[in-house]
Amino acid sequence: MHNKELSDLKTINQQVMIDLIGEDQAEIAHFQQQFLLQAKTSLQHIAQLYRQEQFNKIKDEAHFLKTSAKAIGAELCAYHLQTLEHASLAQDKIKCKHHIQNLSNELKQVYLSASG
Repeated sequence: MHNKELSDLKTINQQVMIDLIGEDQAEIAHFQQQFLLQAKTSLQHIAQLYRQEQFNKIKDEAHFLKTSAKAIGAELCAYHLQTLEHASLAQDKIKCKHHIQNLSNELKQVYLSASG
């Protein structure tokens, strides 16, 4: 994320998937739906880990999901996951909560973007 400003990041950068698998819109939609299913499970897990204050596991889960977010071009999700990784490394519960909320909101935007 260092090479892009936050304002340059997109909810879904379609070009990432086009570069990866081509312009098959059905296949792109399939990958986006798979990501959203994974993200829903991961977000629930992250929330549970947050309540248990298991910051190392939050970091691991965020890192795992960030890889998938980058693969489908969900740039803002990847950014929020990166910030969550940093906050969990610092064991900053307040910042973690803020980043989890931002991630949740951005995942809703990804859903709307992928559905539209």
